[in-house]
Amino acid sequence: MAVTLAAADSPGEHLQLAAFTAAAAVVFIWMGRRQRRTGRGLIAPNETMRTADRLVSPPPPSRGYRTAGCAWIGFGSLFILPAVFNVVAAIRGLIG
Repeated sequence: MAVTLAAADSPGEHLQLAAFTAAAAVVFIWMGRRQRRTGRGLIAPNETMRTADRLVSPPPPSRGYRTAGCAWIGFGSLFILPAVFNVVAAIRGLIG
């Protein structure tokens, strides 16, 4: 069933799909943890910015950004299960 769902035929293709989905999971979970920890946006979350002749402080931590960080973690977690299925399918393809 996992072979049909993944649309891959060889163990190498399964391992490529597993690597891609695992990398996507790592990126999304990293982004979510960073955003949840800081409570700020992902782009320049803690840096002061210089505009003309003064410094502008970063925005204060926001509950909405922390909630969005939890959503990114949940979204990244969805990619873990297909990675596991593809590794298992590759192992089954190698064994026989």
